Amino acid sequence: MAYNNITVETKDFVTVVTLNRPPMNSVNIGIREELDQLVTEVQTSKDTRVVIVTGSGEKAFCAGMDVTDVANIDKGPNGIDIFNKIDRSLKPFIAAINGHVLGGGCELAMACHFRFMTDNPKAQIGCPELNLGLTPGWGGIQRMPRIIGKSKALDFIFFSKKVSGAEALAIGLVDKVCPAADLMKEAMNYAIALSKRPPLAVSAVLEGMAVGMEKGIDAGLETDRRWIERLKVSKDTVEGMTAFFEKREPNFKGE
Repeated sequence: MAYNNITVETKDFVTVVTLNRPPMNSVNIGIREELDQLVTEVQTSKDTRVVIVTGSGEKAFCAGMDVTDVANIDKGPNGIDIFNKIDRSLKPFIAAINGHVLGGGCELAMACHFRFMTDNPKAQIGCPELNLGLTPGWGGIQRMPRIIGKSKALDFIFFSKKVSGAEALAIGLVDKVCPAADLMKEAMNYAIALSKRPPLAVSAVLEGMAVGMEKGIDAGLETDRRWIERLKVSKDTVEGMTAFFEKREPNFKGE
């Protein structure tokens, strides 16, 4: 698929996806279609082990739904379905938040497994939909309390709060705050380190946690059990054990 609203670059097992509708990188039907396709493609790509999502320019990661594209809101892939695919992905997603991240943009970031944000005090993160008489419609109501706790999430959403990276870090909404000039470097360093971990085992942890959090501990434990049966006969486990006894770094291949 040719991409017109996002750019995609893969190197060293890390795929960088850039929302490319500056200055605000708001979500139109084009971004929804292309992001949905990209998320599907990376699941089976041998070249991708980790995905970084960021925005073009310095002003915004993503300012949410493009209000000039409301005629297409019920067409194409739904934001809920796209973000569920990210949240349930068997490959980790990192949001590198380079500017404002509001509404659907905040919901996209929360669907990612990790969130790194610029320390630019002008950059704000929040779900301000209630100011319009609406609610976060792409998963924010469900994901925010899982990240920062129920009462904080209620307060945050009820009053359409928007906070800086430092404030978001303090409440646990983001995982790391970086100088703007270092944001992509920090995200890339983390992604490369993560890409060197055993890919099958990483997928096992991602799926086990996702199932357990969505369907309960018993379903999660059953998922873990199935993965253990698969992993213990994998080439990666043989490589990990061999490297341990040979006192060298393992070279995992996801097999």
